[in-house]
Amino acid sequence: MGDSLVTIPPEKRWRNQEQPVPVVIAIIRRFEPGDASEERAEKYLLIKRKSGPYRHYWALVGGKWDFGEGLASVALREIKEETGLDGSFNSLKGLVNERVILDSSSDIEAAHFLIFVCQVDAETGDAQEKDEGAVDWFSSTEIEKLNAEGRIIPSDYAMLSQFAGEDPLPYVEVEMETLSANPGTTRMTRFEVQR
Repeated sequence: MGDSLVTIPPEKRWRNQEQPVPVVIAIIRRFEPGDASEERAEKYLLIKRKSGPYRHYWALVGGKWDFGEGLASVALREIKEETGLDGSFNSLKGLVNERVILDSSSDIEAAHFLIFVCQVDAETGDAQEKDEGAVDWFSSTEIEKLNAEGRIIPSDYAMLSQFAGEDPLPYVEVEMETLSANPGTTRMTRFEVQR
Protein backbone atom coordinates (compact mmCIF):
# COMPACT_ATOMS: atom_id res chain seq x y z
CA MET A 1 0.00 0.00 0.00
CA GLY A 2 2.93 2.32 0.72
CA ASP A 3 1.93 5.96 0.56
CA SER A 4 -0.73 5.37 -2.12
CA LEU A 5 -3.52 6.82 0.04
CA VAL A 6 -2.00 10.30 -0.28
CA THR A 7 -3.40 10.63 -3.81
CA ILE A 8 -6.99 9.71 -2.89
CA PRO A 9 -9.10 12.91 -2.92
CA PRO A 10 -10.72 13.93 0.42
CA GLU A 11 -14.24 13.25 -0.89
CA LYS A 12 -13.25 9.59 -1.30
CA ARG A 13 -11.86 9.35 2.24
CA TRP A 14 -13.80 8.21 5.30
CA ARG A 15 -15.49 11.35 6.68
CA ASN A 16 -13.39 13.47 4.28
CA GLN A 17 -10.24 12.90 6.35
CA GLU A 18 -7.40 15.32 5.79
CA GLN A 19 -5.22 13.81 8.52
CA PRO A 20 -5.21 10.49 10.34
CA VAL A 21 -7.94 10.25 12.97
CA PRO A 22 -6.55 9.64 16.48
CA VAL A 23 -8.29 6.66 18.08
CA VAL A 24 -7.87 5.11 21.51
CA ILE A 25 -8.74 1.44 21.99
CA ALA A 26 -8.53 -0.63 25.13
CA ILE A 27 -7.48 -4.13 25.98
CA ILE A 28 -9.86 -4.91 28.84
CA ARG A 29 -9.48 -8.24 30.58
CA ARG A 30 -10.90 -9.94 33.61
CA PHE A 31 -10.41 -13.25 35.36
CA GLU A 32 -13.50 -15.35 35.89
CA PRO A 33 -13.52 -17.69 38.86
CA GLY A 34 -12.93 -21.36 38.15
CA ASP A 35 -13.72 -24.29 40.34
CA ALA A 36 -11.12 -25.80 42.68
CA SER A 37 -9.68 -27.99 39.91
CA GLU A 38 -9.10 -25.31 37.27
CA GLU A 39 -7.40 -21.96 36.95
CA ARG A 40 -9.30 -18.72 36.75
CA ALA A 41 -10.28 -18.07 33.13
CA GLU A 42 -8.84 -14.96 31.49
CA LYS A 43 -11.37 -13.17 29.24
CA TYR A 44 -11.22 -10.07 27.03
CA LEU A 45 -14.04 -7.64 26.33
CA LEU A 46 -14.94 -7.09 22.67
CA ILE A 47 -17.65 -5.06 20.92
CA LYS A 48 -19.53 -6.02 17.75
CA ARG A 49 -19.54 -2.80 15.74
CA LYS A 50 -22.88 -1.57 14.37
CA SER A 51 -21.46 1.02 11.99
CA GLY A 52 -18.37 2.32 10.23
CA PRO A 53 -15.96 0.54 7.98
CA TYR A 54 -15.91 -2.44 10.38
CA ARG A 55 -19.67 -2.97 10.78
CA HIS A 56 -20.59 -6.47 12.06
CA TYR A 57 -17.02 -7.29 13.17
CA TRP A 58 -15.94 -7.90 16.75
CA ALA A 59 -13.36 -5.34 17.88
CA LEU A 60 -11.54 -3.88 20.84
CA VAL A 61 -13.53 -1.21 22.69
CA GLY A 62 -12.64 2.40 21.92
CA GLY A 63 -13.14 5.34 19.64
CA LYS A 64 -12.12 8.78 18.47
CA TRP A 65 -10.07 11.09 20.63
CA ASP A 66 -11.90 14.37 21.32
CA PHE A 67 -10.09 17.70 21.30
CA GLY A 68 -8.50 18.52 24.65
CA GLU A 69 -8.74 15.06 26.27
CA GLY A 70 -5.87 13.28 27.95
CA LEU A 71 -5.07 9.70 26.91
CA ALA A 72 -6.42 8.08 30.09
CA SER A 73 -9.57 10.22 29.98
CA VAL A 74 -10.49 9.23 26.44
CA ALA A 75 -9.91 5.52 27.13
CA LEU A 76 -12.15 5.60 30.21
CA ARG A 77 -14.83 7.72 28.49
CA GLU A 78 -15.03 5.39 25.51
CA ILE A 79 -15.30 2.32 27.73
CA LYS A 80 -18.10 3.93 29.74
CA GLU A 81 -19.94 5.05 26.57
CA GLU A 82 -19.63 1.71 24.79
CA THR A 83 -20.01 -0.77 27.67
CA GLY A 84 -21.35 1.05 30.73
CA LEU A 85 -18.31 -0.12 32.72
CA ASP A 86 -16.13 2.07 34.87
CA GLY A 87 -12.45 1.32 35.01
CA SER A 88 -8.98 2.55 35.74
CA PHE A 89 -6.33 3.34 33.19
CA ASN A 90 -3.44 0.90 33.40
CA SER A 91 -0.99 1.78 30.61
CA LEU A 92 -0.24 2.57 26.99
CA LYS A 93 0.72 -0.66 25.25
CA GLY A 94 1.42 0.41 21.68
CA LEU A 95 0.89 2.85 18.83
CA VAL A 96 -0.43 1.70 15.44
CA ASN A 97 -0.60 3.55 12.10
CA GLU A 98 -3.56 1.89 10.35
CA ARG A 99 -4.36 2.71 6.72
CA VAL A 100 -7.43 1.12 5.16
CA ILE A 101 -8.33 0.58 1.52
CA LEU A 102 -12.06 -0.11 1.20
CA ASP A 103 -13.46 -2.42 -1.46
CA SER A 104 -14.69 -1.17 -4.82
CA SER A 105 -18.38 -1.46 -3.86
CA SER A 106 -18.00 1.45 -1.43
CA ASP A 107 -18.28 5.15 -2.26
CA ILE A 108 -15.43 5.71 0.18
CA GLU A 109 -12.02 4.41 -0.87
CA ALA A 110 -9.78 4.90 2.15
CA ALA A 111 -9.44 5.65 5.86
CA HIS A 112 -6.45 6.41 8.06
CA PHE A 113 -6.24 6.00 11.85
CA LEU A 114 -3.52 6.57 14.44
CA ILE A 115 -4.41 4.05 17.13
CA PHE A 116 -3.26 4.27 20.74
CA VAL A 117 -3.61 0.79 22.25
CA CYS A 118 -4.14 0.95 26.01
CA GLN A 119 -4.80 -1.48 28.80
CA VAL A 120 -7.66 -0.63 31.11
CA ASP A 121 -8.66 -2.47 34.25
CA ALA A 122 -12.46 -2.66 34.34
CA GLU A 123 -14.32 -2.74 37.60
CA THR A 124 -16.53 -5.70 38.26
CA GLY A 125 -19.97 -5.67 36.74
CA ASP A 126 -21.63 -6.66 33.54
CA ALA A 127 -20.81 -4.88 30.33
CA GLN A 128 -23.95 -3.59 28.63
CA GLU A 129 -24.81 -3.13 24.97
CA LYS A 130 -24.94 0.56 24.06
CA ASP A 131 -25.37 2.45 20.77
CA GLU A 132 -22.10 1.19 19.28
CA GLY A 133 -22.97 -2.52 19.44
CA ALA A 134 -23.20 -5.72 21.44
CA VAL A 135 -20.45 -6.47 23.95
CA ASP A 136 -19.23 -9.78 25.32
CA TRP A 137 -16.29 -11.43 27.07
CA PHE A 138 -14.14 -13.93 25.14
CA SER A 139 -11.38 -16.33 26.14
CA SER A 140 -8.19 -16.50 24.08
CA THR A 141 -9.49 -19.72 22.49
CA GLU A 142 -12.76 -18.04 21.54
CA ILE A 143 -10.87 -15.08 20.07
CA GLU A 144 -8.76 -17.48 18.00
CA LYS A 145 -12.01 -18.98 16.68
CA LEU A 146 -13.42 -15.50 15.85
CA ASN A 147 -10.24 -14.81 13.89
CA ALA A 148 -10.34 -18.15 12.04
CA GLU A 149 -13.97 -17.44 11.08
CA GLY A 150 -13.20 -13.85 9.94
CA ARG A 151 -15.47 -12.30 12.58
CA ILE A 152 -12.95 -10.03 14.36
CA ILE A 153 -11.20 -7.05 12.77
CA PRO A 154 -7.86 -8.56 11.70
CA SER A 155 -5.83 -5.61 12.98
CA ASP A 156 -7.63 -5.67 16.35
CA TYR A 157 -6.85 -9.37 16.62
CA ALA A 158 -3.19 -8.64 15.82
CA MET A 159 -3.05 -5.76 18.34
CA LEU A 160 -4.60 -7.90 21.07
CA SER A 161 -2.17 -10.73 20.28
CA GLN A 162 0.83 -8.38 20.17
CA PHE A 163 0.14 -6.03 23.07
CA ALA A 164 -1.83 -7.98 25.70
CA GLY A 165 1.32 -9.29 27.37
CA GLU A 166 3.69 -6.47 26.50
CA ASP A 167 5.31 -4.12 28.98
CA PRO A 168 3.76 -0.66 29.15
CA LEU A 169 5.17 2.17 27.06
CA PRO A 170 5.88 5.52 28.68
CA TYR A 171 4.09 8.55 27.31
CA VAL A 172 4.08 12.20 28.31
CA GLU A 173 1.16 14.56 28.98
CA VAL A 174 2.30 18.11 28.17
CA GLU A 175 0.40 21.39 28.57
CA MET A 176 1.67 24.65 27.14
CA GLU A 177 0.51 28.22 27.63
CA THR A 178 1.23 31.18 25.42
CA LEU A 179 0.92 34.58 27.03
CA SER A 180 -0.82 37.15 24.83
CA ALA A 181 0.11 39.96 27.25
CA ASN A 182 3.76 39.24 26.50
CA PRO A 183 3.99 38.21 22.80
CA GLY A 184 6.45 35.46 22.09
CA THR A 185 6.35 34.15 25.66
CA THR A 186 5.42 30.52 26.06
CA ARG A 187 5.66 28.42 29.17
CA MET A 188 5.12 24.78 29.93
CA THR A 189 2.59 24.25 32.73
CA ARG A 190 2.70 20.46 32.79
CA PHE A 191 5.15 17.75 31.76
CA GLU A 192 4.22 14.41 33.29
CA VAL A 193 5.73 11.11 32.26
CA GLN A 194 3.13 8.35 32.52
CA ARG A 195 3.99 4.66 32.78
